[in-house]
Amino acid sequence: MAEPIEFYKMSGAGNDFILGDNRSGRWPSNDLPGLAARLCRRRLGIGADGLLLLENSPRASFKVDIYNSDGSRARMCGNGARCAARFAFLKVIAGKHMTMEFPAGVLEAEILSGDDVQVTMPLRLEPPVPASLDIRGKAIKGFRVHAGVPHFILFVREMEAAPVSTLGPLIRSHPFFGEAGTNVDFLSLRESGPTAIRTWERGVEGETLACGTGVTAAAWLLQERYGKRGPHRLLVRSGSVLEVGLPGAGNGSREVFLKGEARVVYRGILSGGSIHSEREGGSP
Repeated sequence: MAEPIEFYKMSGAGNDFILGDNRSGRWPSNDLPGLAARLCRRRLGIGADGLLLLENSPRASFKVDIYNSDGSRARMCGNGARCAARFAFLKVIAGKHMTMEFPAGVLEAEILSGDDVQVTMPLRLEPPVPASLDIRGKAIKGFRVHAGVPHFILFVREMEAAPVSTLGPLIRSHPFFGEAGTNVDFLSLRESGPTAIRTWERGVEGETLACGTGVTAAAWLLQERYGKRGPHRLLVRSGSVLEVGLPGAGNGSREVFLKGEARVVYRGILSGGSIHSEREGGSP
């Protein structure tokens, strides 16, 4: 029987993850996507928006493999990156300053005071593209923005009344975005305070309490199309505020920082028996 495996349940401004150290190959490799989907399933598993496994890397302090809650893979996750940095620091895998390899590139991270972590991302941000989508005979206007992963951003007047659960999945799978689909962000400008945002995330296939690449995409849109200078502060669904810095202007590679909380919810043990029973228990 396999030995028990330690995991951390963590929250990045409400975006929650299961974190594990797989540098020695402790996690079963034959069906990680399936295991991720089962463990992330709320009420029947641990429950999370994704599974993050730390691996060895020749390019950085460590590599992060991201599995969405449906078992699909992701190239980048801003909130997940902050949680991975906090996990690595707590597990003495890295110091307060570290580098992390993602499929989207190598990031830098810094452990700040309190629960705050800042990640610096070498993203190539292209100019936001206006787009109009035909959704059941109605034109839905917004902007296509890429921030490591694709996003479609539309503005709403009242955030509480935003049709996230109804319009979100229709836009996410719209043919305009191809087979991979897109994340969908609803943005509301306020007279004072941080800009409010809600996100329907692909891979999770639901609204999440925060989305790091979503707030980055929104900040980029506000800067490029509306001339708003940062650092940008965005209020996510959990009630937390994330800060995004976008140095410079125009197209091309640039350093983008994302700052916010990354805290441990609890630490647990996944027994060998539970891993096998999860894997053999049928599809979610």
